[in-house]
Amino acid sequence: MIRFFTGIFTFILVLVNALFVIFVVTPIGLLRFIPIKPFQIFILRINEKFGELYLFFNSRLQDLMHKSKFEVHGQEKLKKDMWQFTTINHLSWADIFVYLYFCNYRQSVPRIFMKSQLWWLPITWTANLGLAMPFVVRRSKEAIKANPKLAETDKNATRRACKMYQIMPTNVGGFIEGTRIDKQKYLASKSKFKNLMPPKIGGMGYTLEVMPYIDHLTDVTIVYKSDKRSFWNFLCGDLNEASVTINTYEIPKELRGVDYADNDEMRDKLKSFLESVWEVKDEIIENEKKKFGIESVF
Repeated sequence: MIRFFTGIFTFILVLVNALFVIFVVTPIGLLRFIPIKPFQIFILRINEKFGELYLFFNSRLQDLMHKSKFEVHGQEKLKKDMWQFTTINHLSWADIFVYLYFCNYRQSVPRIFMKSQLWWLPITWTANLGLAMPFVVRRSKEAIKANPKLAETDKNATRRACKMYQIMPTNVGGFIEGTRIDKQKYLASKSKFKNLMPPKIGGMGYTLEVMPYIDHLTDVTIVYKSDKRSFWNFLCGDLNEASVTINTYEIPKELRGVDYADNDEMRDKLKSFLESVWEVKDEIIENEKKKFGIESVF
């Protein structure tokens, strides 16, 4: 019964914290459309502070409700003053909360690409206004095949939306595995890695094409001690013990600003770069599994 009420109360506190930030940052975010560059920087920095405040209270809620015991390695590698793409191995819906727990104030607030089709949803609309989350237009293969010019039109729209990120160092987040891992998905992927699905280059490749000034990859590796990894388990405090390892890599210049859509040679180079990162990541997970005395992370 105590566990149930812990989960419910944690959910309410997290929701209230999110609503407070949304109601504050949205009206301020509207001011960033005033076309004065120093003023836009000022507004972005204000809402960045509110984003950090939101993450700070979320972390304190985890401490209060769950007594978090996260063992973090390489935290000194987190930097705010660089343009970066951050990725996490995707084990649970809790991953983002665990990551945000220790990255706050050490990295800029992470941005994620949102589908333009979700613009009408209040939470995505306010996130775009308040924290300048970029929107991306996703066309079907059929639509692009019928009109190939649409692909370049959509990319140009995304470039315009991301132009403001050249103003100040930005952190774009994404799950390179593409989805949460489980045994069925892992077997279907025919991965050569013991604990990870193969890296997918689509999302990161698109980001590097439209935001060529992103020059670092921050890789976060999470291993939970518990095998109960649903979002409800997180709310109830079952995922309060985890190992987190951070590594950073410079992204080769030749991989930035490239159209990967029909360039097999560059796709192979990006794939090779990510697989070298995955080899290190896989070994980290193997070592942490032994430390926790667990056989599998999925």
